[in-house]
Amino acid sequence: MNATFPQSILLVQQADAVHAELVSSLEKLGMSVLAITDCASAMLSFREEDIDIVMVDIDFPDDRGIDLLGQMAADPRELPLIGVSRRKSLADVVEAVRHGATDYLMLPPENLDVIRHVIDRAVERGTLKRENLAYRTKLENANRDLLESLTLLQQDQQAGKHVQQLLLPDTPKQISDYRFCHFILPSLYLSGDFVDYFLVGEDHAVFFVADVSGHGASSAFVTVFLKNLFARKRSDFLHRGSTAILSPAKMLAIANRELLEMGIGKHVTMCVGAFDLKCHQLCYSVAGHLPAPAMAVDGHSEFLPEHDMPVGLFADAEYSDHMITFPPGAVLTLFSDGILEVIDCETLEDKERKLLDILKDGESSSTGLAEIFGLLKIDEAPDDIAILVVCRL
Repeated sequence: MNATFPQSILLVQQADAVHAELVSSLEKLGMSVLAITDCASAMLSFREEDIDIVMVDIDFPDDRGIDLLGQMAADPRELPLIGVSRRKSLADVVEAVRHGATDYLMLPPENLDVIRHVIDRAVERGTLKRENLAYRTKLENANRDLLESLTLLQQDQQAGKHVQQLLLPDTPKQISDYRFCHFILPSLYLSGDFVDYFLVGEDHAVFFVADVSGHGASSAFVTVFLKNLFARKRSDFLHRGSTAILSPAKMLAIANRELLEMGIGKHVTMCVGAFDLKCHQLCYSVAGHLPAPAMAVDGHSEFLPEHDMPVGLFADAEYSDHMITFPPGAVLTLFSDGILEVIDCETLEDKERKLLDILKDGESSSTGLAEIFGLLKIDEAPDDIAILVVCRL
């Protein structure tokens, strides 16, 4: 006998010769039979007795057997239910199954093997039904937990986005004879792109654009680190006489060392610049940033030369300062590489050529450039996009 073969059965069947024969057959199979011959008391026994399986006669007058099946099928125990009938009718089979029967037995049965087979099949189907129900319940609980976690994550991301936006400088912002403005379009809630600009002492203004590898919270964390690093070095200049903040190359070297020490597997492309507000000279250093900073003067634009390695990849990376004069009316524009995704050209060279063509007119508003590139109408950016524009008034 099957190891899962039930030991006790509730048989709800009209009392007649077929009933007595079925009870005898079930007992021969080693089952304890609780025989009930009226539907009225069947539900009480079904609820209170310790039973493994049920057989219900659907030939009771006024569909009482069918109704009883439906009531038993609603029980949370999900016991196997077998409909039995003396009528060899397909319609009766369909009706029994529709009301919760897991199998069906025609009376009288041909032999014990037929009864055993029907019981085994009902038990198997009942087990599968319970397993499916348990799996569905587990899946529903998992989906609910996932939805709650997703909601919390979205709330955290929105809060993080708000904090990150508070870290950005005012736009536009005028420092001496220079106006700074920025525009950032994140591809997710949090951005791996960041810009900053600020006055250092009385004679210098420092800025940087950073594009952290990847997206999301981990990349946004690095932007907070960079904001803090430049704030520390600005404080060192004001209170300790350190001039590192005025050397873009030194700042990149410090950022490279500290980011590698953090060991978070992130690297950053950056451009750092320091304006001498009296001499109107720009000292800059580019750490693998693409596209390169572009300078527009008198209807002509060109990329600034001289690039070094990105920050956070190599411990022995070296960075160098470069000096240029910044004449009146000049406009310096810096992008993160996300801007290349929205320029409709096939090659990088064509994209850069189109970029310079757009910038040659000296557009001095980051929002104006965002409009030119169609960024104000993008619902989901393919990548974080940052724009920083510096012009000498």
